[in-house]
Amino acid sequence: MIGNILGNVIGFLLMLGVPLAACIYYLWRRDGRIWMFFAGILSFTVSQLLIRIPLLQYAGKKWEWLMLLPYTSLVLYYGFLGLTAGLFEETGRWAAFGLMKRRRRALDWKDALALGLGHGGVEAVWVAVSGLLAGNLDFTADGSQVLLGGVERLFAMTLHVGFSFLIFKGVEEKKARWWLLAVLLHGLTDFQLVIGNLAVVEGLLAIEAVAVLLLVIRFVRREERS
Repeated sequence: MIGNILGNVIGFLLMLGVPLAACIYYLWRRDGRIWMFFAGILSFTVSQLLIRIPLLQYAGKKWEWLMLLPYTSLVLYYGFLGLTAGLFEETGRWAAFGLMKRRRRALDWKDALALGLGHGGVEAVWVAVSGLLAGNLDFTADGSQVLLGGVERLFAMTLHVGFSFLIFKGVEEKKARWWLLAVLLHGLTDFQLVIGNLAVVEGLLAIEAVAVLLLVIRFVRREERS
């Protein structure tokens, strides 16, 4: 019982605590990057919660083939969900960078980090709140599953930071190929759910998160030297 409660608490804190800590950090810094953090929050909220999900819900009612897709072909179903997630979210991220670049004369890697944390952070909060409303986080559920969900959100936030760096590079260089790469990688990451084995999926996410973190560190060091 105590283990379940502890797992639920830690998992819930990972989903909510990390985004909240990032928000407090940027508010405390007072360097203007809190607006990039909020831009990341807005990019996810608009692209996913206000546009993509309502469109998918509407299309699922109107298009019979889409409604039946989870039962006829899981590969196509997860491929469709992954690609649309990448398309909407990365386009929203590009728009957010574009709007913020108009507000500020120049952006740097710290802005990309702030936007990625905002985007991934609000997704983590949304997942936590959705789970709470669904009764999955009532502190009597399997604590290990909730804890795993919290760790998964850390991996996801890391990936969102990586995608933000790709979009940042595309906006700075005015090259759409970086947007396309972010869309495809985002879609491929979500498509992994088709595997069905939770341990394998989480393991792949962990490996990808570490790889992204190392690439981001390398990018930052190169930017700092230039």
